Amino acid sequence: MNKFELTTLEDYSDEALLDELRRVAAELGGKRLTHDNFNQLARVHSSTIRNRFGSWKNALDRAGINEIIAPRFNPLTRETVISALRSFAAEFPDLPVTLDEIARRIGVDRGTILRKFGKWKNLLDEVAISPVPLGRRYTDEECFENIISLWTHYGRQPHFAELKRPPSKVGSKAYVLRWGGWRAALSAFIKYVNQEPQQPPVQITENTESINSPQDAPTPRSISLSLRYKVLCRDRFKCVICGRSPAKDNNVELHIDHIDPW
Repeated sequence: MNKFELTTLEDYSDEALLDELRRVAAELGGKRLTHDNFNQLARVHSSTIRNRFGSWKNALDRAGINEIIAPRFNPLTRETVISALRSFAAEFPDLPVTLDEIARRIGVDRGTILRKFGKWKNLLDEVAISPVPLGRRYTDEECFENIISLWTHYGRQPHFAELKRPPSKVGSKAYVLRWGGWRAALSAFIKYVNQEPQQPPVQITENTESINSPQDAPTPRSISLSLRYKVLCRDRFKCVICGRSPAKDNNVELHIDHIDPW
């Protein structure tokens, strides 16, 4: 029989709320306890926790959750938000600087920023950042490189909406303008990576016993996008040694390289 459970708490006492914090922290199995992670798994919203104990930090301290699992943050300042704005705009010049993304980076709720500093547009104006960045022209290869990065990050075919947030470095507009739509862009990408690589020509020397075959020719230092994509697909976007993947751990970085150094 299916087991039915309430999606909310029966008891909203201080100890019950602290127990819920501890339960979610244990369920995360060592992963960081953030507002977003808590709200996805908990039977009470993080705002209830903050309001009851005065702050998220106070609740974490009373629940005995260490700073490795749930890092404490200093009081939010205007300088912190401005710095995060500039950092994001420099790192992702083609993506809009959204309130949700900056709140995620800082580790606070979006409402906290609005309550403390007012309208989001005023903050953007203060650092001369447009809500919609000016577009730039990307080459086909830059667009395809971005698709491979996203495919590796998510461990699957990326969605159109994911072009609008990190780790994407090319916005959705670039794909729509170049190919007319996301599906057409994906088709162009698949066609590109499936094309047969050109082999270097066979060189015949005066000595007929010495023929430089393609196998004898030195391999190039760079690895083509096509080969990188095929290797990643073959290995299911996971490390073939430990099995870890960027889709499950953002700290994992996959490398495609020669078995022996070039």
